[in-house]
Amino acid sequence: MSSDARRPDHAGGNSSRPLVIELAGTPGAGKTTLAAEIVGQLDGAGVQATTIVGAARPQAARTLPGRAVARLAPGGLRDPLLWQVFYAYGTVNAAGFASARPTLSGRILRHQLSRPIPWSMKRHTLFWFFQLAGRRRFLTSMMRDGEALVIDDGFLHRSVALNASPSERPDDGSIGAYVDLLPRPDLVIRPVADRDVCLRRIRDRGVWPHSRHLTDTELENYVANAEHVIDVAVERARSKGWNVVEIDNGGRELAEVGSETGDAVRPLLRDDPEPRALAIEPR
Repeated sequence: MSSDARRPDHAGGNSSRPLVIELAGTPGAGKTTLAAEIVGQLDGAGVQATTIVGAARPQAARTLPGRAVARLAPGGLRDPLLWQVFYAYGTVNAAGFASARPTLSGRILRHQLSRPIPWSMKRHTLFWFFQLAGRRRFLTSMMRDGEALVIDDGFLHRSVALNASPSERPDDGSIGAYVDLLPRPDLVIRPVADRDVCLRRIRDRGVWPHSRHLTDTELENYVANAEHVIDVAVERARSKGWNVVEIDNGGRELAEVGSETGDAVRPLLRDDPEPRALAIEPR
């Protein structure tokens, strides 16, 4: 399966296809928590689901060098070497992504270079966007029928890093133009929490290393701007027909949140006694 190919609208009937689910939300809204819940819901339905980190070494082991590592490397070296295989394929696929999607890649480069933020932040943002692009492209190209990839920091969520900072006003037009060029996942889940809840969670777990220099006011401005970016990006995705579900993750019991998560994921599965197959639109 081509990792960047787009699925046309479903014309009827069910087919077993790899499934890609992304999360997008304000920082602190609970994407990582929900990602683990989604993986659990899919595993419980007989679907082999994993995150990018979880898929890295198993998918690397499906490549020619990965098979050699899995067969020949001593036990203690196998996992580190498979990670290096994954990293190498991700890097190659980052270049492949840029080549396959020059309009998107060029827009991102131009927009980042024009932002009123330090060069170190521009470099950090660009590096991690193309790391995501390469790793996602590699993993989706290696996926098999009946498997699912759950990405807690996918392309739609990357709109935050690409457009939000403590000092700049997000440009709605740039956000929308970015979303217009993205590959569409099978489902986007947006965890929602009040801004003060998000800020508390960020402070409780510790501010990201690259943002520890921010004052309280700057952090609050950043989260407010990030929330705006997500609002615009999600609305644009919905307007394009993306499958987007919002889940209240502002402090409810995990069992209640998990039940809603299961309700969001369940329509993607075959409604038959063999739930290992997925009913999703062919790309």
